[in-house]
Amino acid sequence: MKIYGSTQQDINLYTISKKQADKPALITGTIPELSHDTDSLEISPAARQLAASDVVHHSAKYFGTVQINDSLNRLLKDQPSEVEEAVYGIIQSNFITDITGEEERAVLLELGLTQAKYIADNYMNDDDAAEFMNTIRQIGAISQTRTIDPDTNEIRYITPPQRPIGAPEDYINLTEMMQRFEPETLSKLQEAIVNGKDWGSILSTFATNASTRNDWVQEYKEEAAEQVWDIIGENRFGNASTASLTEFVGDINDIIAYTGFKNTPLITENLEIFTRSLEIRK
Repeated sequence: MKIYGSTQQDINLYTISKKQADKPALITGTIPELSHDTDSLEISPAARQLAASDVVHHSAKYFGTVQINDSLNRLLKDQPSEVEEAVYGIIQSNFITDITGEEERAVLLELGLTQAKYIADNYMNDDDAAEFMNTIRQIGAISQTRTIDPDTNEIRYITPPQRPIGAPEDYINLTEMMQRFEPETLSKLQEAIVNGKDWGSILSTFATNASTRNDWVQEYKEEAAEQVWDIIGENRFGNASTASLTEFVGDINDIIAYTGFKNTPLITENLEIFTRSLEIRK
């Protein structure tokens, strides 16, 4: 990352020294009256053997869509900090990851859904748990839309149609409709926004045009209705007990041992991170 400043500084030390000859100068060397023994820092054997489990990495918050963000914020608002950390850890480590192997990604997805169920069963009432799992499964479905640009290696995901909080169910996002039916107009809109030009007129003109195109509206709604933002299929970890964290971890480890995953360390480490997140008290 490069950081640029608007003020140009004279960084020629020789020039600076000439201009500031009347100011104190830094001179290297030694002072005979002082000891110049090298200071040292000694690390104890215990510190040298610091376990990886003692290092805590905090997960970034996931936005996804307006609806997903609102749901997670409400559901986690009054939860202990370790629960919030565990939830966003699941999203970052099991769903929206940079793992490339298809088998690994499938196993992490199933494990993440099971970890989310443990949180729902142990930290939420029935209504909140149901909404939480719906939101988590939607994020899992988003993770399955991942594509990688072969030229830039940029990872992209498709997200469900968004609507402002409080908007009706039949709300239509003009930007999404523009992307679907007039992508060239969307490019002009984005360019105008970036360059500080009159993007409002572009959006207004499109909105006027779209309001007369009932065929666009109908096609948009039909496509939205056909999309299923949920996870469908069997989960190898689905029968793990959520009665306690000990039983949960034990059952998952048994499944890992008897299933024969190609990359077992990846799965066990993921489980350990989830466990540590819930055990941390801040």
